[in-house]
Amino acid sequence: MSRRGRRQSEPTYGGALPWLLALPARMRVRPLLIAGILALVMGTYGHLLLTAPPMPPHKAPTVDQEIAETSRPAHH
Repeated sequence: MSRRGRRQSEPTYGGALPWLLALPARMRVRPLLIAGILALVMGTYGHLLLTAPPMPPHKAPTVDQEIAETSRPAHH
């Protein structure tokens, strides 16, 4: 009994998009492709971190400011 495999050169029932998305797996380059995309994303993120302007200074509210805001009577 011989098994007949599907022809890989033509798109399957799902259409062209699933066929194209499965192409790296069929070519057995999936780990290489994932590593390449991961390196690209990490490089882009690193570039963003290095070239971003510094965060503006932030003054944290003090306890005195919070008490003064909550103790004021509400104006109607």
